[in-house]
Amino acid sequence: MDKRSTMETDWSALRGEVFDVFTPGPPITETELFAGRQATIQRLQDVAREKARNAIIYGERGVGKTSLASIFHKGLNLNDPDTGIQVRNVVEIHVNCDTADSFDSVWRKVFRRIRRSGYDRTVDLDYPGQIEPDHVFLELQHFTPNEMPIIIIDEYDRIGNDQCRVLMTDTIKALTLSRTNPTIVLVGVADDIIELVHDHASISPRNLIQVPMRRMSPSEIKEIIVSRLKRLKMTISDDALWRIAYFSAGLPYYAHSIGKYSALRAIEKQKRSIAEEIVLQAIDDCMDDVDYSIVESYTKATEYIYSKKNLFREVLAACALAETNDLGQFSALSIEAPLSAILGEQVKVPSFAFHLNEMCGPDRGSVLRKTGERKTYRYHFAEAAMQPYVIMKCLKDNAISKLIYERFNVTRQRTLSI
Repeated sequence: MDKRSTMETDWSALRGEVFDVFTPGPPITETELFAGRQATIQRLQDVAREKARNAIIYGERGVGKTSLASIFHKGLNLNDPDTGIQVRNVVEIHVNCDTADSFDSVWRKVFRRIRRSGYDRTVDLDYPGQIEPDHVFLELQHFTPNEMPIIIIDEYDRIGNDQCRVLMTDTIKALTLSRTNPTIVLVGVADDIIELVHDHASISPRNLIQVPMRRMSPSEIKEIIVSRLKRLKMTISDDALWRIAYFSAGLPYYAHSIGKYSALRAIEKQKRSIAEEIVLQAIDDCMDDVDYSIVESYTKATEYIYSKKNLFREVLAACALAETNDLGQFSALSIEAPLSAILGEQVKVPSFAFHLNEMCGPDRGSVLRKTGERKTYRYHFAEAAMQPYVIMKCLKDNAISKLIYERFNVTRQRTLSI
């Protein structure tokens, strides 16, 4: 960059723009900023357009489910090309569930956000008793032919009321007979639909479309970074972009966080280009910004008890580097190679089986979860955000070397397109 363009840059204004385009905290609200998920957006838009179709978005925490639910319907509004009159109007209703919710309270939240034409109050006041599936069916018939109601029920996994899930299933099945075109979108943390939907087998696959949200590939993470830097009129080197893609581990939160702090570090140096060393410096800022629960769980999992040295930190680091299946699960056997590299000596499962078991329990923060049966157990991180944090923390503390990280991280990601 020439000296003149640098002098003309309003660095303070550019710094402010960084916070507009990199958003690790709140859900993304602009479709053009939702890089890397265009095929999934199209799929959900098709669901909304067709009658008697609903969707369930599920996956690990932190993969962008709420952001997807918040923006997929953008652009579905439609005007007549000749008259300019609106012929399709999306009516979005987005509610969050909590642990105390029942079927009545969830739909009362929805009805509280509905106002009929000519009414001066919300429709939930029309139901002094318990709201039932038939009430929901009849209420949704009040939408006009040019309205497209999309009802997003977020954090559905938090509902512990089994009856609520039964009644929700009944409601989705009943809405196949609706003369209007309401679309219900359930959103929740889960490995599969079985964890979220009661009697899922009784719902036609055409009526409840499964939309699994997997971690993003390195190429999709790169698209997030490049699309936002383009808005800022900033550039990034290939090596720096590679670093962000791999440190993010497929989670958009980390892509946004590292991207944000890398841009801010560059601006502090009055540079519009981001080099690899700037990304490595930004890692510290990202770690300081990680949710406290992640930091607390890591500390509990790896702390020395009675000041006695142990291998919990090294075993957890090996878990973060282990090769996984499509669900992010790894076996005890897959930990042997990275742990052997970290310790500098050959180790086998029996030498760290105790550590794995302990980290699945409350004394070590339940940082891991275990599924399957004895001798065929599979493990995964209870919180997806923990795995990248473990790697960044262990690199910073020299618990693992850069060489070991790069060796096993490339292996771990080899099935993803770059």
